[in-house]
Amino acid sequence: MAPPPEPVLIVDGHLDLAFNALHHRRDLTQNVQALREREDIYRDGVGASESPGLAVHPDALRKKPRGGGEGIATVALPELRAGRVGIVLSTIMARVQMPTGFQADGVRTQAAAHAIGQSHLHYYKALERAGEVTILRTAADLEASVCTWQDSPGESTPIGLVLSMESADPILGADDVQAWYDAGLRSVSLTHFGANSWGHGTGTKGGLYANAYPLLDALGAAGIALDVSHAADLTFWQLLDCWEGPVHASHCMCRSLVPGQRHLSDDMIKTIAHRGGVIGMVLAEPMLNPDVDFDDLSTAPAVSTRPMVAIADHIDHICQLTGSNEHVAIGSDLDGGFGREWAPVDLDSIADMQKLPGRLEGRGFSADDIAAITHRNLLAFLRRVLP
Repeated sequence: MAPPPEPVLIVDGHLDLAFNALHHRRDLTQNVQALREREDIYRDGVGASESPGLAVHPDALRKKPRGGGEGIATVALPELRAGRVGIVLSTIMARVQMPTGFQADGVRTQAAAHAIGQSHLHYYKALERAGEVTILRTAADLEASVCTWQDSPGESTPIGLVLSMESADPILGADDVQAWYDAGLRSVSLTHFGANSWGHGTGTKGGLYANAYPLLDALGAAGIALDVSHAADLTFWQLLDCWEGPVHASHCMCRSLVPGQRHLSDDMIKTIAHRGGVIGMVLAEPMLNPDVDFDDLSTAPAVSTRPMVAIADHIDHICQLTGSNEHVAIGSDLDGGFGREWAPVDLDSIADMQKLPGRLEGRGFSADDIAAITHRNLLAFLRRVLP
């Protein structure tokens, strides 16, 4: 019998760890099974007034049955370690909601978004103090984390975190950028769902507001990378017209394979590649299923139908467009507003991402391709960004 393959370092370009800890009240130092048990809406307990046996547990208030169970956790620090997902771009995320169709979890003022963003930042600092993570502020920090994860990682090895921001609403203005950079912020997407303080994002038509341009100048001067995920089409092209620094799409797929404005057109993909950027593949049903139109999520099934290897079609498409395997990476977005119900059918937790190299090998990808996709490309990009 052949020995099992050596574990591969995986760098994930997009996770919302602080959002899950603070919004869903998850102790991410516990394992996924513990989180699921705590959030199980059918566990015995008090408050079962709506139906017999239904417990209204405080940590299950946002969990509703939807096929396989909406919002069931797949990400926690022990599973990251078990899956050798050793380095992560993890978000600071809060957005101001303008009058669009996306009103669910935004705030009304930029001051409120700033406060939430600061709480996410301080959550990561608390994890770092406890030895659970290491915030990677410099290229030297990155190399030390890579060496640890490729050498002899253990059950308590700190996860290397590069701090990113999804929706720039927590940044109060150009004069606030340096403080965020000094705190460790290294990548920013200006927009998210809907329109925010700086311009138009997913699900809207429009571009940047005038106040976005001084902010972009300050981000560039500080050395922060630009993430074009969740940019409306006009916003995307306006960003690339004025931005000269490093650019990436932390979690995006191919519009020619799955319909919807949320995904990248072929011209967008080629432009990102021409600028030396990378595109992170997302492990979520609405991003993988060609029968789902992201502009109308009622077309999405209640539970996943696609396996992890469904990203192979998107990887191949990007490689064919760009003539290279150098512009594709992983940006799983697991637990990013969804849970186990929209994760791939063969992924129970993020630890199962260690199965991905074998799945890609089965689709004909070489060892060099797999190394590029799982870690090499995103590490090369981060080495350009980090001082």
